[in-house]
Amino acid sequence: MKKILVSLTAVSIGLVACGKESDFKKAINEKISKAPVCLNVSSDSIDGSYTNDDDLKKLKAKTAGAYVISQHYDENGKNSDYSPEQTKNKFVQLDSLTGAGLLTKSTESLVTYSVWGEKKANGFYKYTIYTLTDAGKATAAKVETNSMSAMFGDTGQRIFCYAHPMVEQIENYTEADNSGYHMAEVKYSYKYVDVADWINKAGVKEAFPVIAKTLDDTDKTSKTTLVKTNNGWSTDL
Repeated sequence: MKKILVSLTAVSIGLVACGKESDFKKAINEKISKAPVCLNVSSDSIDGSYTNDDDLKKLKAKTAGAYVISQHYDENGKNSDYSPEQTKNKFVQLDSLTGAGLLTKSTESLVTYSVWGEKKANGFYKYTIYTLTDAGKATAAKVETNSMSAMFGDTGQRIFCYAHPMVEQIENYTEADNSGYHMAEVKYSYKYVDVADWINKAGVKEAFPVIAKTLDDTDKTSKTTLVKTNNGWSTDL
């Protein structure tokens, strides 16, 4: 009988621990499901120094929400780009997303005039414009931002999101009471789910090495603090 009681106690403890880990998973997943991994793609401003103001305004309105690469050429057609390698990398990245069906590509140009205000053309700006397709718009997601980011205008809106993490296993945890709260420090492993097909299109992973670095990282573990509330465990105090 004693052995049976010991066995039943062990089973009961195991079930409690299993149930608690399930609650931990749920709470953590609610948090990290709002943290998709997305590409950081830069865009140039529509710089139009010494161009026609009306034409510049029209172009800015036309390209709102698009990704732009701006290049200036002098009167002899010479490119005055100060960072050619950086510009080349922008083309590689945006062209790969175009090939993946997320963007369409077009060009516009504006004539530049003399610095002294003379209506004499002495060069031009070439704008390569990448506009989001419906497939590109579908990659948008809203992420949670901290108060500091929000202060600087970060709305949490992201584009080109390609996966999000999900808890795979609770590795270990410790519980303690702190300032009237019952808390748990939890270490967990995770995996990436809902991985977008477009990242496997030709040239995308080559243009964005961060994709493979993120998805293939061998150390997919993290830690978080949970607090016990009347509605269960939560990541928010």
